[in-house]
Amino acid sequence: MDFADLARLAGGYMEARAIQAAVGLSVFEALRDRQDASSVARAIRCDLRATELLLNALVSIGLLTKEGSSYSLTEISSTYLVKGSPNYLGGMVLFESSLWKCWGDLEKALRTGKPPRMPDMYQGNPEETERFIDAMDSLVRARGDAEVVAERLDLSQVNELLDVGSGPATYPIYFCRKYSTLRATVFDLPGTLKITERFVRSSGLSDRIRLIQGDYRLDPIPGTYQAVFLSNIIHGESGDENERLMAKLYACIAPGGRIIIKDHILDDSLAHPGAGAMFSLLMLLTTERGRCYSLNEVKGWLEKAGFQRVNDATLPSPLTSSLVIGEKA
Repeated sequence: MDFADLARLAGGYMEARAIQAAVGLSVFEALRDRQDASSVARAIRCDLRATELLLNALVSIGLLTKEGSSYSLTEISSTYLVKGSPNYLGGMVLFESSLWKCWGDLEKALRTGKPPRMPDMYQGNPEETERFIDAMDSLVRARGDAEVVAERLDLSQVNELLDVGSGPATYPIYFCRKYSTLRATVFDLPGTLKITERFVRSSGLSDRIRLIQGDYRLDPIPGTYQAVFLSNIIHGESGDENERLMAKLYACIAPGGRIIIKDHILDDSLAHPGAGAMFSLLMLLTTERGRCYSLNEVKGWLEKAGFQRVNDATLPSPLTSSLVIGEKA
């Protein structure tokens, strides 16, 4: 790292906030066709001078091009930042924007060790629930997570899959489309399932994806499954809670079945990869005791629960997570 890198990182919030504001104001939708600043300002109902400053900033970071006084989308912005695109990332961008105040309270969280935001798993307010679940679907679709994970998992012999904390059910929807004999069960919180039902219904897979309401921390999980999938669940919990969860899930898995964990997996230093180390700070801000864990920590919970032949696989960029898979004899 040199001075330029340090300065860029220290002020990195400026670019982030410009992108978040542009998505929130539908700037990129206003630029489906080449437009000047005046036309964009009218479309988004903003001040002309301020709009022009934002547009020029977006040009500087590579999300717009400018010829004379006219602005146009780039390939990246048209692919990921225009509503209606199959790879639309806007849901995740808006969720990141909603965390602005949390990050502003980072020093307070560091002093107290407590999250500035109520750690309610985004269940306290229906608008927050919907924004969070839409963000999870947006990220997975835009980045292609489900496709990458499916390439590394052979589910052809799995008839019953349990997805714990599935959110929008993006993974089971994709898996069920790939494997015609697969049936999936989503176990999640009541506020979330109101949103999940919408995603499942629009997928046309309501006859193959069952929704069960419950809290995996407190409630029994009914049924027996040949595979259990957890994506981005363990980082929201303490080590002790994760250990209890692995034991609970072991009891749900048929002999010969697997548990599949997708998450940020750190090395033993807990500082690498960097995406996971930074994500742990977000868990400080939004959960009671969550953080990202090392492979050896995850392996320890699984083996204590009874799982065997635990192995891991790092997923390729742009994904920033890994798979950890354990088998039940």
